[in-house]
Amino acid sequence: MPFVEIYLWRETSDELKKEMLIKEVSKKVSEITGAPLDAVEILITEIPKANWGKGGIPASKWQI
Repeated sequence: MPFVEIYLWRETSDELKKEMLIKEVSKKVSEITGAPLDAVEILITEIPKANWGKGGIPASKWQI
């Protein structure tokens, strides 16, 4: 059973998570591994931007 873990900022919409990530990632993993679609598990962990950093700067301060 394939298991995929995805980390995202909390600001990601439920629609994007449901329709794009869970649905499309599950389909692609099933295609690549040959596992049945219903055996593919996706875990999305949401992290506040203040708790995510790179180069000593929290994501909440990034200019993106």
